[in-house]
Amino acid sequence: MASLQLDMFDVTLFHGAISLDSLKQFFYHTLTQSLTYNPVLEASEAIRRQGEWCFAKSKPLLVTLYRKLFVLFSAEELITHLQQVLESHEVNWQCVLSCASTLLVCQPESQKYLKELLTKLLINAFENYDLESMITAFLLARQAALEGPAVFISYSEWFKNSFGSASSYHGSSKKSLIFLLKFLTDLVPFETAQYLKVHILYPPYVASKYRVMLLEYISLAKTRLSDFQVSIEELGLYEDLSTANAPPKPQCQAMQDVERAVLIFENSGKIPASVMEASIFRRPYYLTRFLPALLTPRLLPPAQDSRMVFIDSLRKADKIPENLYASYVQACEREKQCLLEDVSMSEEVQCPMEPIGVLTTALEELNKVVTEPSDIGVVSAQIAVISGQLKTMIDIDDDCTAMDKPIQLETVVHELTPVESEVRDLLLKSFCQTFITATNFNPPQRQGEWASLFVKMLCGHRKLLSAVLTRVLHLTTHQGSSLADVHILGLAAFTVHLHILQLILLPMNSTGPVAESAGQEGLSFAEYLNQFLICRTGEFSTFCMRFCTAAVAYAISLSPLPSIDIIKLSVPSGFVQKLQYIVPRLIPEARQEQEVIKESMWHNLVDLNLNWRAAALSLFKQRLFKELTKVKEFQLTFHEWLMSELAVQPDKDLLVDLERQDYQHWACYQLYLPSPLSEGGCGGDLETACRIIMNALMDFHKRAKVRYCEESDCSELSSLNRSCYESITCRLQEMMFDLEKVWTKALDKSGHFLLDVFQDRMARLELSNLSKKLEHQIELQIFIRILVVLPPSLLFKTRKDRLRTTLECEAFFHFTNTELRNDCSKEFAIPFGVTLHFFRGLLNAGVECEEPDCVIADILSVARTHCPLLLLSATFWWPRLEQVLITQWKRLTDDTFPRELQRMVDNQCWANRLLSGKVECSPPDIPWVLGAFLYFTVKRKTGLAILQTTMKKICAENELVSVLCFSLMDLISSLLKPKESSALTVALKLCADVILVLEEQNKSWLNIFLVANKDRGPYQILYNIISDMEIKILPVAFYSLIPGLEPKLLSSIIRRSDFLSVAIILYTGMVKLFLDGEDTTLASNQCDLQSSKQPDPLGLITRGRQFLLRAIPVCPAQTYLKSQLQVAWKDIDPELKAALGHHLNVCNGDDLYSEPTIL
Repeated sequence: MASLQLDMFDVTLFHGAISLDSLKQFFYHTLTQSLTYNPVLEASEAIRRQGEWCFAKSKPLLVTLYRKLFVLFSAEELITHLQQVLESHEVNWQCVLSCASTLLVCQPESQKYLKELLTKLLINAFENYDLESMITAFLLARQAALEGPAVFISYSEWFKNSFGSASSYHGSSKKSLIFLLKFLTDLVPFETAQYLKVHILYPPYVASKYRVMLLEYISLAKTRLSDFQVSIEELGLYEDLSTANAPPKPQCQAMQDVERAVLIFENSGKIPASVMEASIFRRPYYLTRFLPALLTPRLLPPAQDSRMVFIDSLRKADKIPENLYASYVQACEREKQCLLEDVSMSEEVQCPMEPIGVLTTALEELNKVVTEPSDIGVVSAQIAVISGQLKTMIDIDDDCTAMDKPIQLETVVHELTPVESEVRDLLLKSFCQTFITATNFNPPQRQGEWASLFVKMLCGHRKLLSAVLTRVLHLTTHQGSSLADVHILGLAAFTVHLHILQLILLPMNSTGPVAESAGQEGLSFAEYLNQFLICRTGEFSTFCMRFCTAAVAYAISLSPLPSIDIIKLSVPSGFVQKLQYIVPRLIPEARQEQEVIKESMWHNLVDLNLNWRAAALSLFKQRLFKELTKVKEFQLTFHEWLMSELAVQPDKDLLVDLERQDYQHWACYQLYLPSPLSEGGCGGDLETACRIIMNALMDFHKRAKVRYCEESDCSELSSLNRSCYESITCRLQEMMFDLEKVWTKALDKSGHFLLDVFQDRMARLELSNLSKKLEHQIELQIFIRILVVLPPSLLFKTRKDRLRTTLECEAFFHFTNTELRNDCSKEFAIPFGVTLHFFRGLLNAGVECEEPDCVIADILSVARTHCPLLLLSATFWWPRLEQVLITQWKRLTDDTFPRELQRMVDNQCWANRLLSGKVECSPPDIPWVLGAFLYFTVKRKTGLAILQTTMKKICAENELVSVLCFSLMDLISSLLKPKESSALTVALKLCADVILVLEEQNKSWLNIFLVANKDRGPYQILYNIISDMEIKILPVAFYSLIPGLEPKLLSSIIRRSDFLSVAIILYTGMVKLFLDGEDTTLASNQCDLQSSKQPDPLGLITRGRQFLLRAIPVCPAQTYLKSQLQVAWKDIDPELKAALGHHLNVCNGDDLYSEPTIL
């Protein structure tokens, strides 16, 4: 439930619905509330426990909340806001420090601004001797250091930089020094060991005359360390003093210090300064820990290694006692003698070969024997030797018989031991070299089984196989352009043999298209690898062409008697599809009809002067390759081609804009449009082509939106700009213009193919309720973006009615009533772009008819009754629509402006004149349209301040009730999508003003709330404008509004005969709404309640119930009231039911009552 509530902070849900400033203000408020929630934790407790609040240990939901709140802000803005909260509020230190860790990890640029904040805090602390600033600085610095050196400098480095020199903050006066030392002293009881170590080993700078004060602190700190049973003398040379983890054992730390010192010595050629300092200032640790670890007896190599040279350097510098060194040499000699006695009893002493050397020799021997493929036994025996050596080196406990067991491959590369890393690289290097050696002697079909046996052997070593496959994946996807031809050929052959074995991978930690396609069944390695071969750039496209050419050509050449049935088992289908996309794109000659080549083309790949372009083109012409492309699973369909082309980044493409346009025209019109549907084409049908392009655009757009949600440094718009989205949209527009005239006159087709694309996609959604709603919303937004760039006349179809041409728009009306009406991003009206698109299409299509004025009038007349949301939207956007439509009409024809559109011009003029104080008769239009013009005009021009005065000039009941309906829509919008804190107050005041006018004129209006009434009478058309969710929220709107009215107005309302029935029905509806779990639509968390005065769901029900209990005794009881309440009677709680029943029995049909003074 908590994770679902966090979804309200997804920025994409508010796209276009709420202004950026309002959203930022809301997110700032939420962040402040999170940081100041329940501030009961003392700073001393925070100092003790902050190691538990680092990013990795923070609660996932809290981290998710922070990450969602960070999306709208830069790192500088967030640090500034954090500073403001710390300065002006009591804070919850756990939340603050978790927030700081999350900010540093998720937004690396925040490190700079945090350092600036720490500087400001320390300056303020020492200028004003402000203890709070000091505590805050230390807590933030330590918290940042907990995230490691990749995120922030270590605490020891920060402490040295801040207090280690005479120019530090405390160096200006004795008072500042006393302030610092007193602060550190006060921290001692709460400090953990690692921070005390830092303060002792890197003490603050102190002038010699004040040295006594520092020594007092150090003595106290050492005493505290002894309580922890930690000796400062046992501290390692390179121990991370900032980590919150327990320190390693002294012996382990000493070994780590030795390895680190040898590595530094190997890189610099000098004895590390830390070792020299330890030999002087930390002599006990140096003699008792470091030197014994360094001088551990071992078998010395024939040639001096780095460790031996390091030991000699220390000896020459007199840093190793002679007796200790002599003991070390003697011990090494004993190690050598013991090893010789165990290995061999022969008198001839031989230096044993290292395990990696044994493996290297075995692989070199394999390189020799593959030149004789006929002797399969020798090859098999040598591979067995290699397998045995691998088992002794890497996977002693591995089960080598589990080759058919699926392997779990992680895309995240874990650290390997040096031996494992060396073995992995050696195996790949050896395979590539052996493959080239074998290829130089024989073609693939005559090389024997060595490659297959090698891969099978490797599949038996599961741990090593995972490392090798991860390395292949990394090489091909990250270093492909830098690979030599030898490596490309070898890796391609290796991948083909893995594919032939059908080794199944179960991907872990995978996202994006890989995870989507993996499902529960897993993928072969070739299919898995193919998911990452996305040709976004020209450089990577070139590598993909080379790699796939090598793989497919090798797989085709493997069989001595090639046939399609055999080749299908060897060739990865994704590689064939990739070549069908890349080769024509990069090689224009491939777009032309080519003669079919029957002979093998493998020789093109083993030529000394390898020409990849010629090799790829030769493979593309090859007979077997052509036959493969006819097989269904190897075909590149139009949709798959579009997805590949959409992924291309134009600024990094090898093709310039004109070349890319020519290629896309060739693919769309010459390749896929005439191709049969069975071959992935369009069967010559432009409508089918347009459907496929629209689906591809929506799929890609949705993928870009998902990537935008996942990557904080990438915007949805930039994701589309870095693709061929715009150029493919142009291809769609071109086809649509070709199709426009044909489609609008197609009399035998039902439905609308554009809108059917959306409906078909919705029918395929099989997700949970909430997921389906979110997915549906994303799909709708994407579809609208595509729809408005297409010819607007496509929304209409023309029909011949005897001698008169008419227009038809039922499909779009249905789409508006079902989809756009329930679009949760709309407020009152559908987007301006869609509204303008409809009217532009109406004028374009209408002017082609014999009687444009009549045709346009017929369409708008149907819209008034069957699609009122379109007319409401036109009313809402009319000031922006009017001039556009008038100008367009003048360009289309010299006829007068259509009378129905002129009526809207008159309505707007009437509303303007009414606001200026001129009372006149209403134009001849339906009341709700006039009410909409009046309401929106008042809202635009006067901010609703004079709506009450203006409404008093109107006498028509339906117009007044329409204005009430629109004001209720404003109120519901404030409940569903809270904006600034005053929005709800303004909406309630507006509704109250309208109700006051209705009551003064004694107009009937309560029935507008009866959501359960199937026949809403004259208000039915208004409910065709409101979304289903807004209709559900009407009971909430009623009880947010009515109980808060002025007593006199409320008394007037309660005197109405239908009030009690309406109130009871709405109360039961509100209770059912929340029992069904739909209260998540309201902003009911505490942050919203405090900032924007949103109604608390449970509190609203309680207040509604109390209001009814007070109102029932003073309401008139009608003889028919109980029959009206039969539906709601069973859902009323017992106390309310008893009060209502008692009231009905007491009244016994008498409707006399006293004034409701209790209200």
